Amino acid sequence: MSLLEITSQEMLDRISELCTQRPDVETLKYILGNEGILEWAHSAGVSTDHKLRDIAPNVPPYEMRSIVAAPSESVFLWSGIKDAQMCAALFDSHNLNKRERPSKILDFGCGCGRTARFLQLMSRFDVYGSDINQKLVSWCQNNLKTVITSSNDLLPPLQYRDGEFDFIFSLSIFTHLPEASVFAWLDELARITVDNGVVLLTSHGFPALDIICGSKQHQQMFQVTEDDARALLKLFSSKLFIYRSLSEDIIRAANAGDDYGNSFTHENYIRSQWTRNVFEVVKFIPGGMRGWQDVTILRRRPRT
Repeated sequence: MSLLEITSQEMLDRISELCTQRPDVETLKYILGNEGILEWAHSAGVSTDHKLRDIAPNVPPYEMRSIVAAPSESVFLWSGIKDAQMCAALFDSHNLNKRERPSKILDFGCGCGRTARFLQLMSRFDVYGSDINQKLVSWCQNNLKTVITSSNDLLPPLQYRDGEFDFIFSLSIFTHLPEASVFAWLDELARITVDNGVVLLTSHGFPALDIICGSKQHQQMFQVTEDDARALLKLFSSKLFIYRSLSEDIIRAANAGDDYGNSFTHENYIRSQWTRNVFEVVKFIPGGMRGWQDVTILRRRPRT
């Protein structure tokens, strides 16, 4: 996905205007190149320039951003761009169902639209979102008008028809589910995915555990000590799925149900358990989401 695909002429004109008015932006364009300056404009630019902000979709408030990503506006927007690019590129690479109509895609666990806000700007996608947090769903409904957003319960079913979506992606959701919920949602996503459709899921694995072991910030985030993190890393090679509950204050802030915690899922477990006789594991990418979470690409087997 080139960022030019989601950048309006109005935004391009404003970038050109800034380059003539501000030497720092002009220099930044030379440093970053044409694609890089668009990345800047959609993230730090929107956060700092009032005209770019007026052009872009609304940015959710701090309390919503802090639940789903880094609370900084520019980091929230930048991470959304990078993840939207990743999702679009992996779908394009593995999509077998070439259609003349736009592909129907679902952001399962969309939060306040961090990724969907960018995918909605692509004419080749019809974007849907679903989340358990009604406040986040309401914000998307009021601010991301072309994303069709609805709420879901702690467990299936979703409101969608069998085989409705060409592509489903779920970022940082299966990283927080206990084992029974993982299987329930895998079965539900299989139900609503078209034959040969693509499902992209992220999980915590060795890259995440390595980072947690060496980072006090991540240890605080995951509510573990360095010794706890290293014990988890050692255990992970033999116990292929590990789930740790979080404190009540974090569960309350996330508003995602009482079973909200941190799960760690080994590649071998994914390959043996996530197929559910209806998926095939097409690709597993360690640290595929910005070097942090692993990415699994599943394909829905044709129904018999």
